[in-house]
Amino acid sequence: MLLIFCTVFYIYTNRTKTIHQKCPDEYGIDATSSAQYQEDFDRWTNNFYDKHPGATLRDWNKARYQFWVDNDCTEAIQRYYEAKSMSKTI
Repeated sequence: MLLIFCTVFYIYTNRTKTIHQKCPDEYGIDATSSAQYQEDFDRWTNNFYDKHPGATLRDWNKARYQFWVDNDCTEAIQRYYEAKSMSKTI
C-alpha cells in the first residue's frame, strides 16, 4: 500500500511540476547569468513542445508572450512592441 501511495505521489508531483523561470531582465549580464538564462529558456521551450507536440513557432511565440504577461515582464513586453512597431517601418 505504501508503495502504491509513493508511486502515485511521485507521478502526480512530476506531472504538476512547473518550470519557474524569471523574466529575461531579472537575469544579470555576466556569463553565469547568461548561461542560466539560456538553460532556463531551453527548459521552458522544451517543456512547451513536450506539452504541445504539434505546436508551430507562432504558437510558441504566443505562449512566450503570455508568459511575459502572466509574470509581469514589462520590459520584455515593451521591447516586443518596440520591435513590432519597427518591423512595420521596414
